[in-house]
Amino acid sequence: MLLKADLHVHTEHSPDSRTSLPDAITAAKRAGMDFLAVTDHDVPPVDEVFSQPEREGVLLIPGVEYSTDKGHLLGLFLTVPCPAHTGRRLPFSEAAALIHGCGGVAVLAHPFQSTAQTAEERFEMLREMEHELDGVEICNRRATKKRLQANELAQTAAGRFQKPCISTAGSDAHLPEEIGTAFLKIECREKTLESLKAALAGGTSATFCCQPCRNLAIAESQKIKLQKSHAGPAAWMRWQAFRILCAWRDCRQKKG
Repeated sequence: MLLKADLHVHTEHSPDSRTSLPDAITAAKRAGMDFLAVTDHDVPPVDEVFSQPEREGVLLIPGVEYSTDKGHLLGLFLTVPCPAHTGRRLPFSEAAALIHGCGGVAVLAHPFQSTAQTAEERFEMLREMEHELDGVEICNRRATKKRLQANELAQTAAGRFQKPCISTAGSDAHLPEEIGTAFLKIECREKTLESLKAALAGGTSATFCCQPCRNLAIAESQKIKLQKSHAGPAAWMRWQAFRILCAWRDCRQKKG
């Protein structure tokens, strides 16, 4: 059967989201998703993700998104809660080991989103990290806002792996409206987490779908982060300038 999965979603347990788990599930159902990975920043999934894995016909995948010294690392299909590591970036190897120790697969999130390194420098880093990775996120809805070719570069990187590479897709949603705006469609034997994991690991051909990202959605998630952290006036002034830039970009996007 052909099933849809959004493998990168944040809830209110991330510092830049207020989306409750019930709202995330409702949005996923509305978008036609069969699977939804809950990947909050640096904290384990809430107990309900493990205890009630199917809600309203949507199967929940326990996950995490660790901040590391080499970029963000997704842990998917966790079998037990992972340790929380807020307030600091983990060494990449330590984060990968934590994910594997919790029964998960380690997938590098939006590997070419940042422009701090050139594409070639990033390719070289991925070659060094490959032995600790299980896969690469090759379709992330927000990744192209900083580097237009981010998803294409990620797909190229996945194709250069010397071992089987899981390729994933996710909306990187921080607001309910974003859920299901990037996903993959893949043939599974049945609608179970085990079947989806096997299809991904086995290299089953998948179709990747991604809608344009609304810039103001990114501004809104940054606003939430400032509110939760009780940011000062200077941070709010920078955010106001960023919001204006996002609104201008959205207008240009509509006209284009």
